[in-house]
Amino acid sequence: MEEHADAKWNLPGWRIEQKYSTDVLIGNWNEERRVFGRGDSHFGSTHRVDFKNYGKFLPDVTTRRKALQQHNGLGKEFIFSHHQKAYEGNRISWYDQQFNKREITESRLPPLRSWDRQKLAWAPEKSDYPIQGPPTNYGLLKKLQQKWKNEAALEKLGTNVSTYNMSFNQHPKELFTFQHHARPKSLSCHFHPHNINKDLHLRGKQLSTAPEFPPTLAIPHNVPPNFPQSTILAI
Repeated sequence: MEEHADAKWNLPGWRIEQKYSTDVLIGNWNEERRVFGRGDSHFGSTHRVDFKNYGKFLPDVTTRRKALQQHNGLGKEFIFSHHQKAYEGNRISWYDQQFNKREITESRLPPLRSWDRQKLAWAPEKSDYPIQGPPTNYGLLKKLQQKWKNEAALEKLGTNVSTYNMSFNQHPKELFTFQHHARPKSLSCHFHPHNINKDLHLRGKQLSTAPEFPPTLAIPHNVPPNFPQSTILAI
């Protein structure tokens, strides 16, 4: 005990009596906050003087979460989730219902009315439930989609495309005619006109016709069997 009591005399004078922990903001904390620091900017403002940046500032998480919710608002699931899929087909406007007569064209009759004794009137006068169905756009959506598609195609072409390439598009290969091969003349039934034909018997016709295959010559009967065939054809 005596050694522990005498140990405080070996410490500096301002640390003899330690009444508080080092984590407690006491001492000259206020003086350190008021120390003058030279700024980087040449011109000062009232905001820079009033809200001095001391560094290592961490904002409150609760305050940030509350500000984020207030900025974004409630999500879609908190507003339409209890209706499930009731609003998916509700695309018919009041103008479309009144002037285009969607109830008449779609053969949807209003519900039968009954006499209300409390209100002394026929109820319901008109159903408040919206009509379910696609909107009447008179082909405007398809026209706009085609327009947007053409604009997107023009953007992808670039600046190196000429007017000739844009005007004359490339046609598919099915539209072109394929090459047709002529039949051999020996197998054809049509010859040239008779002004150049040497056949005297067929010269009066416009087009001389012949059988599909050339005729074969008959062998004479008075030729011996050992006679050469080439000589017979030459005769």
